[in-house]
Amino acid sequence: MSELPQQLINGLWQGAALALFAMGYTLVFGVLDIINLAQGATFMWGAFFAFICVTKLNWPIWYAIPVAMVGAGFLAVLLDRLAFKPLRSLTSGGLVLWGGFILLLVGMVGRWAFPVKTGITIAGAAVMLAGFVIDYRSIRPLRIREVPHLAPIISSIGATFILVSLAINEFGAQVSRFPANLFPVKPYHITADAVISPIQTLVLILSLALMLVLSLLINRTQMGRAIRAIAWSERTSRLLGINVDYVIAQTFFISGALAGAAGVLLGLAFNRLEPTMGGEVELAGLTVIIVGGMGSIGGAAMAAFLVGMIRVLSVAYIDSSFRDAFVFALLILVLLIRPSGIFGRSKAVRA
Repeated sequence: MSELPQQLINGLWQGAALALFAMGYTLVFGVLDIINLAQGATFMWGAFFAFICVTKLNWPIWYAIPVAMVGAGFLAVLLDRLAFKPLRSLTSGGLVLWGGFILLLVGMVGRWAFPVKTGITIAGAAVMLAGFVIDYRSIRPLRIREVPHLAPIISSIGATFILVSLAINEFGAQVSRFPANLFPVKPYHITADAVISPIQTLVLILSLALMLVLSLLINRTQMGRAIRAIAWSERTSRLLGINVDYVIAQTFFISGALAGAAGVLLGLAFNRLEPTMGGEVELAGLTVIIVGGMGSIGGAAMAAFLVGMIRVLSVAYIDSSFRDAFVFALLILVLLIRPSGIFGRSKAVRA
């Protein structure tokens, strides 16, 4: 029992980082009623964006974190335009965007000479940018139709494989690590038996700050009111003059930025980056949003701390091989007792 205070601290900061990831997860679900399984890949790329800033550009980590969040946010917007929006409404700009994306992929992974590789990649990026502009300015889509409920999930799985493959192509399958001297290693003593390191303190404080900012944004700003209106009824929101596509893009940006922040913070805390690092946190995040209540942002935050504690305590006191077993046992128990989740609400008011 003397280890309990230390394990509670470990569960607290790990749960805080998981809450960032899960809140972005549930934000997209609340607006579009879809589960974005590419959130884990966005998490992974956020960590690698910061890694590039620190190791290649020699930027301090204080610059790298916001840059990684912005990069992950734009990546999430790109995912929406490529993987999700064409399922809702297909436009000519969407077709141009897809053409540019294929050209970009050919340039990035093809075995070309350097000038040819660079030229094809730049051309693909330029076509994609043109596709973005055309798509944004499109008034009448080429097609609007209902798609099978599983189509967005399957599309996000495909996007995940593409993003992981690009990361492997760029960084290799081996583990990458941040420089060892980014943070001091001397821990802070909370009690006689419990300590917390500077990086763990950063994870906890920054995660709580971003959760507070998200809460204020959703509840106190015009953007937040528009997000909640679309979550209530997309059709009514359009009739009220809300630019639904623009607000959805904002939602994906926020979701991606939160995932990117979580990726950087956990990547720094464990100093272990690899292209498949998003898979484990994605399953944990999915468990969190189901346990907390699909679409409930506050529920996702509370459930993340609960899941973080269960994962840490099961490793400390039982067996590390049972860590995920206890988490999924909690998931099954909640589904049996309260299928809507602990803090779940009706679909009409979930955001």
